[in-house]
Amino acid sequence: DDGSTYDRFRGRVIFPVHNISGKVIAFGARMLGKDKNQPKYINSPETEIYHKSDVLYGLYQGKNAIRQHDVCYLVEGYTDVISLHQADVQNVVASSGTALTESQIKLIRRFTENITVLFDGDAAGIKAALRGIDMILKGGLNVRVVLFPDGEDPDSYSRKEGTTEFQKFLKDHAQDFVSFKINLHTKEIKNDPIKKSESLREIADTLSLLPDETRRAPYYRQVKNLLDIEEGTVINEVNRIRKKRESDERIKNTRDVLKESDQVIEGK
Repeated sequence: DDGSTYDRFRGRVIFPVHNISGKVIAFGARMLGKDKNQPKYINSPETEIYHKSDVLYGLYQGKNAIRQHDVCYLVEGYTDVISLHQADVQNVVASSGTALTESQIKLIRRFTENITVLFDGDAAGIKAALRGIDMILKGGLNVRVVLFPDGEDPDSYSRKEGTTEFQKFLKDHAQDFVSFKINLHTKEIKNDPIKKSESLREIADTLSLLPDETRRAPYYRQVKNLLDIEEGTVINEVNRIRKKRESDERIKNTRDVLKESDQVIEGK
């Protein structure tokens, strides 16, 4: 503002952010010291060529491996991506600390329809995983989840275990979203019918996001077996949620049309 200049990323390690064709369009920077008055990460501001919600860190470097393996590992941060590359897992991208967006999901879909979400084992990581699962399913992709032990993240765990063990962990611990959600509540479900009912509603809500019945059908029996309830009950709950969502959407669209009509009349 006063005409002087300074280094925006001073005292930080800088991560260049590439677009899908390999051109650097922005930077992320992580603080090296422990100054509590400074944010841990600073990113380039939004510009005409950089919209954070439309970019995935590591996609340029990992797109060929994503095509080759037909799966994309999704992590949260820059260092997670780099650590996975060091563990010879190159089919990985990061949402760079932002909540996953529809634009980012469409980007991944250009290279694969399979996403495996890697998240920390703490409460915040689980919450983020649940949000990401629903958005990915809504985008029409297949999703699996790998949850790391409490206190670990992809970066720390890959360095701790080494390349071979880390790759084995990713393969052995990937689970479908239904198992993941049910396992979160397993202990509470067994002896509590209310918890079982809540879990059914939560899982049915997620299943209802799948775009067609052929994709939903295989999960009905799985939910039946895991929750020990009738398959018809699962189907009915999913259909109820879908009908309510469709009804809410129709009401919203009608209100929007009426609102636009009122504005036109007022404008005249």
